[in-house]
Amino acid sequence: MNQRLHTLAALLISGALLTVHTDSWAQAKNPEVEKRIKKADAFLAAKDYKQAIPVYLELDKLTPNDPANHYALGLCYTQAGEPQKALPYLKSAIESKNQDVPNKVHFWYGKSLHLSGKFDDAIAALNNFRQSDNNVELVTEAAKLVQQCNVAKALTSKPEDVFIQSVDAINTPSTEYGPVISADESVLIYTTIKKNTTPGTSSVKEYEDVMITHKNGSQWGPSQSVGIPVPVANGVRSNIGSVGLSPDGQKLLVYIGTTANSADIYSSVLQGDKWGAPAKLGREVNSTYQENSASFTPDEKVVYFASNRPGGLGGLDIYKAEKQADGSWGAPVNLGPTVNSKYDEEAPFIHPDKKTLYFTSNGPNSMGGTDIFKAVNDKGKWTTPTNVGAPVNSVYNDSYFALSADGKKGYFSSDRPGGKGGSDIYFLGIPEELGVVALTLMKGRILAGEPAKPVKTTIKVVDKLTNEVIKGVYNPNAKTGDYLIIFPPNRQYDMIIEAEGFKPYLVNIHVPNQDYFYELYQEIVLLPVMKDGKVVGQGIAVKNAFEDVDKGKAKSNNDNVYALMGKILTAEDSLALGALLESVYSDPTDVSSVTKNETAAEAKYMYNDASGKMQATKVGNETVYTMAALDTKAAQAAANAKKEVITQSTVLKPNQVYIVYFDTDKADLKADAKPELDKVYEFLKKNPTYGVKIAGHTDNSGTPDRNLAISDSRAKAVVGYLVGKGIVAKRANAKGYGQTEPLNDNANEEEKKKNRRVEITFVEMTQGNLSSN
Repeated sequence: MNQRLHTLAALLISGALLTVHTDSWAQAKNPEVEKRIKKADAFLAAKDYKQAIPVYLELDKLTPNDPANHYALGLCYTQAGEPQKALPYLKSAIESKNQDVPNKVHFWYGKSLHLSGKFDDAIAALNNFRQSDNNVELVTEAAKLVQQCNVAKALTSKPEDVFIQSVDAINTPSTEYGPVISADESVLIYTTIKKNTTPGTSSVKEYEDVMITHKNGSQWGPSQSVGIPVPVANGVRSNIGSVGLSPDGQKLLVYIGTTANSADIYSSVLQGDKWGAPAKLGREVNSTYQENSASFTPDEKVVYFASNRPGGLGGLDIYKAEKQADGSWGAPVNLGPTVNSKYDEEAPFIHPDKKTLYFTSNGPNSMGGTDIFKAVNDKGKWTTPTNVGAPVNSVYNDSYFALSADGKKGYFSSDRPGGKGGSDIYFLGIPEELGVVALTLMKGRILAGEPAKPVKTTIKVVDKLTNEVIKGVYNPNAKTGDYLIIFPPNRQYDMIIEAEGFKPYLVNIHVPNQDYFYELYQEIVLLPVMKDGKVVGQGIAVKNAFEDVDKGKAKSNNDNVYALMGKILTAEDSLALGALLESVYSDPTDVSSVTKNETAAEAKYMYNDASGKMQATKVGNETVYTMAALDTKAAQAAANAKKEVITQSTVLKPNQVYIVYFDTDKADLKADAKPELDKVYEFLKKNPTYGVKIAGHTDNSGTPDRNLAISDSRAKAVVGYLVGKGIVAKRANAKGYGQTEPLNDNANEEEKKKNRRVEITFVEMTQGNLSSN
């Protein structure tokens, strides 16, 4: 027994392969036992813990209470992410008092207790190991685990009031990680591990692929591969992973490499609806060592990346490089000991505010495994990183955090129990008081001609105070005309639009000194003026909508929004503002109304005669001649009128039940549910002593287990929507009831529709009746 126990211990600690010497194990083994020992230990040697477990369980029946089997089972369960199942086997191996059971069993017992959330017991077991073992590597690791137990105790005692939900639309039984999002949260890109079915690469069992999904309303649509070509050399396909995305969602950062220490950072640009060939960021960023993650600032002037190159503090460190005047990257700068440590710091995400950095670390200040940390650049110096806390972080591996521009919604990956696979992607809803970021996000679409359609366009944005271009060139998507720009508060900018076939336009942007997040949707259509079949001038039509107008749609009877839109743009020059006051704001994909309803506002044009005089505008070192400026005080008007806009909705009564309905076998919020939920949000916002009970239900189609899961997902979808709007998660209690509480007999489709629902009931929180039931 001695030889086998020590071999098992060495295998898990050092990763060495197991050499089988059955003649030195216990006394005589029958052939069936020997066969299973060889099979189980072979799985263990390959670190295939899940395959090893059932074989060891068979051995446990054939040779009950064998300390070697119990030790091996405890090791496998711990490494397979089932630490609670490991505990009785490791405890049995300890209590056997077999002198050949290695002292390392206390380390694994303490680790399993830590992963099971039994922090005080874990600390006792780990300290016992530290005082009785001389393995320097493991004793050091045990000391770190004790620190992590203390961190976990502190953070789990005061969890953050946030909402976390698995993104079931994209998670699979395989592994998903590395989520990156556009600033407006309309695009989500992530990495998944797939089984290899490519001819000629049979030596690779699995490979990474980068996937993309787009948001449909409040739900993510079907995922598909981004299709970036990946090198295959000598039958080995390179690894590829998503690591960063520009705020407008049109430049993707990925790592590509065949081994851990040969990964480099590449960028790929969206060209229409296809991603271009990846291009290396350059030798200043990439090295002969590992660069596995990166993140751009919104102006793409600074890139933060992780590398294990020499000269760091140890393991992976986070560096930054600044873009030079010639477009190359300057020498990388290590962020220093405030951010980096002798452990691994990686997966940087720089928020669009350009000063808040999120990253992952596996140091002693984590709860266990890797945790997500936050540091802020305050006047050129980084603050001491803070653990973002539970329940975002856990004792497992939590990493790759990305946050929306408004600070309300985040995404991260975790291999915590309860997921679909090895690692899953989770959504994080942050209450408004915890997460609001003071930025203005302007997104929109530029079209030209009649009929209006996308045209080759560039946008230059100039800070009027410094006369500097804040981002070299904006390139609206060639296929859709979509663009996205992020502005810091309290500044004025010139936006110069240069479209093929038109003279340049100059639009003045005024961004107020707001302390909230503001989003403006702006659709610009460039119009030719025709006379006798000839172009005699040109005009511009601009339409605007606000953050609270879903995808640019406003109800025609909303007089307040109608009046507010009238304040958005001022026509102090001769540029056209047709269709600005159109009472029905149609979907941005339908641009016909922009050119057809010019009578809704005074429409003026610039003609190709003396009145079309061009003005000189300084853009850095360049002089651009544009047509007279269009002065848009959109953000300022919104800031001034923000408190004046009151949603015209029915006053909700707290003693009534409010219902939203769902499609068959779906948990996606339908478009007609949002107005109802917005009323619930407004009521909760104005009545802070109230919470809501949210009950999910289904019809009788499908199995009871399936219906219970769907009803739970429906309830959580409603909670997610309210939290995303800024309601604190503790004010909502969600539960699914499946098909157990129908409103009728489900006799026909009309009756089933009424049962596919979520019921929302207001509850005074002082009554103490929001607890889970």
